[in-house]
Amino acid sequence: MRTTFFRHSVWPLVSLTLLLVFQGLAAGLAAEVPRKTVPASAPRVALVIGNAAYARLRPLENPGKDADLIADRLRKLGFEVTLKANRELKAMSEDVEAFVQAIKQRGPDAVSVLYYAGHGLESDGINYLVPVDAEIKRKADIAGHAVSVKRIADRLSSAGNRVNILILDACRDNPFPEGAATANALLGLAPMGAVYGAFIASATGSGKAAFDGDNGHSPYTLALAQAIGAPGEKLEDVFKSVRRQVRLATAEQQIPWESTSIEADFYFVQPAPPPSPSAQLLAAATETDNLALFELLVDRFPGSEEAARARSVLQQRRAASADRASANVSTAAEVLTRARKVRTPDAFDLVASLFPDSPEAAEARAAASRLREAAVLDSAGPTFEGRELISRLQDELARLACFGGQPSGMFDAATVGGLRRASQLTDEHYLWYRPTMAALRALKKIDARDGCSRQKVAASPRCLRINNEDFCQ
Repeated sequence: MRTTFFRHSVWPLVSLTLLLVFQGLAAGLAAEVPRKTVPASAPRVALVIGNAAYARLRPLENPGKDADLIADRLRKLGFEVTLKANRELKAMSEDVEAFVQAIKQRGPDAVSVLYYAGHGLESDGINYLVPVDAEIKRKADIAGHAVSVKRIADRLSSAGNRVNILILDACRDNPFPEGAATANALLGLAPMGAVYGAFIASATGSGKAAFDGDNGHSPYTLALAQAIGAPGEKLEDVFKSVRRQVRLATAEQQIPWESTSIEADFYFVQPAPPPSPSAQLLAAATETDNLALFELLVDRFPGSEEAARARSVLQQRRAASADRASANVSTAAEVLTRARKVRTPDAFDLVASLFPDSPEAAEARAAASRLREAAVLDSAGPTFEGRELISRLQDELARLACFGGQPSGMFDAATVGGLRRASQLTDEHYLWYRPTMAALRALKKIDARDGCSRQKVAASPRCLRINNEDFCQ
């Protein structure tokens, strides 16, 4: 086991704002506020440190392997990685300074990652990383023999770039010998304030153990190595996934945390671009096997790659030419049929753009508007109430293997117990002992693969008494 010590009235203006919002919804113009996204071409640099071979403190088993794993993953994601192992105090400080200079050389768009695995501790509200030559016999020795996390974060911030990611899978086991006076005094983590331009992630919370793992890697690093490769996940969502996986893997005995003050969206793996109109039209033609759609694709997007594929299909399978006018009507209906199946605003927009004067276009515009309104109003007031809401909750609990009863529309003990178990699968908070729309929305976002069948039972159950009944985890 390794113990980690890091964590983590102007009524006219209001009325005008509400009026503009609802006018936008009515017109289907619910535009999102533009957000800055770090471009995929931005320079990427990383410093990875694994400290295991401590000379005077308890040595560690897995930090070197964890550092190798993260360095490999970051290289595959386009980072220029500097990997260091078993660093002494002077070398570790020099590593950080050299890394800051490397970030500056790559300009303000650079993205940096500093990953550390090894011992760490807290003293007087300050968090420290421990080099392998540290000789700490009493509390007064810490500041002179360890590296302040706050100083590292400040140095990264001074580089002038927008995104610096500091990841601490730190302090495997209590570093001090049995009976040392320092040991018990330094357990726990002082929460860190935000540092501009820095995202700080810690493997576990205050006073909790960060497990070393029994397969050569810590649970935190394994979850991190998997999560950073997921396409289209923002930085914050990557670490939400890490937290969820570590929490489940350790039966809630280890819960990571993050502190952030970055303002731009960053993706380790950029999201796939939305399908182009020509790609959507090719999909519709292929799904329906309608030659008129292939003809329309060639006509409307002649220079596209999809048009070349459509020409090949037409050359092989074109039958006698049909009347273009009647074909155009059937084509609009085919594209609209596909949009009804796909049910995305982009699919309906394609109908309206290709056939602007057709009856299908009017239906498509209305459908796209409704879908956009639904997305904006997703977090608004209740959509379902009473038995209907309870039935939908029971359906979601059954999907997640969290419900041991029979769907009845009654808010019974089995439903309360299922909601309590399911609440451990999500980072979203809801009242598990009441039927609410917040609970239903949270359950819908949980993948069935992360359901209750993966939960581990903690050694000490936690119970809540409601209406003279005990509900225990």
